[in-house]
Amino acid sequence: MPVVAQSGPVEATKIYATRPASVDQRELRQQLSRLARRGRVTERDERLLEYLRELHVLSLDQVRRLLWPEAQQTTAYRRLYQLQKYQLLGGARVPRAGMADWGLPVCKVYTLGSGGHLWLKEEVNPRRTARQLRRDQVLHDLLVAEIVVRLTEATYRRGAAWSLAWAGERAASFYEKGGDLPVTAPDGLAVVRQQRGDKVAALPFFVEMDASREAHGRPSSQWGRKVIGYDRFREGDKWKMHPELDNLPAFPLVAVVTHGQRRLLNLAQAIIKHRRQEVVYYLALWEDLVVPDDILTAPAWLIVTPEGKIVGQEPEQRQPLLAAEGKAKN
Repeated sequence: MPVVAQSGPVEATKIYATRPASVDQRELRQQLSRLARRGRVTERDERLLEYLRELHVLSLDQVRRLLWPEAQQTTAYRRLYQLQKYQLLGGARVPRAGMADWGLPVCKVYTLGSGGHLWLKEEVNPRRTARQLRRDQVLHDLLVAEIVVRLTEATYRRGAAWSLAWAGERAASFYEKGGDLPVTAPDGLAVVRQQRGDKVAALPFFVEMDASREAHGRPSSQWGRKVIGYDRFREGDKWKMHPELDNLPAFPLVAVVTHGQRRLLNLAQAIIKHRRQEVVYYLALWEDLVVPDDILTAPAWLIVTPEGKIVGQEPEQRQPLLAAEGKAKN
């Protein structure tokens, strides 16, 4: 069973980043302009930058599986090394113990570099980078990235009729009108789509990675606030105004990945206790999702129904995200 790195002294929680102490943005912009004119940044490179914008971090193993699925890891490494020299990529110090505990291959971890932010026409904001690159945040984001990689692999194997769209935390968050802070901030929003003739079936779900050990029975707990936040998001029709949800037929389910059988069941009870809207929750153990080859059909999910029933208290009663025939929901 995976364990979470415990908070240590102040020295142990310093920023896990390796980046230049200062950046001359004018000089960097000129360098990027030269790279663009000479065609040195490929379409695959740009896809990597977009993945990092949404996921914050990716390990070498995850990058290889996303963008070089048929190649050796050294092929990906050589290109990533060059992109670091261009300052398009940066690096995070590897949370070795945490990666090993959660079953992730221990290898280099990449972030957007200053040049990568500028290439994507984003502000170079050291404060945001500092928040994202703390030790526990790096591990948390690598776990979210692993879920996205496995979803990508599962849709790719199903053929050209299938696709996956992913919106990261910033794009998926919900703000009430005039609010400066998000009411709820999912780790991301996934939409699995299947083309069926002239129609498209879609399975949308928010992803929440529960990697902490905080108690969750109180409304003031992290999970109490999340459940209340999703209720406020779901209430009425305001969710339909969200730019990532406006073309969806129904409010997405909330897929929660956690650790430990007792925590899973306690979390389900806490959701029932706090929830007031008809938000559907799927809960799964990390180890039940990463052992099977196909994350979409793994029978791993306990379901909290709109009526407040729990389906799948026993492991053998749990359900997959997709039906057995592998079809996305209408």
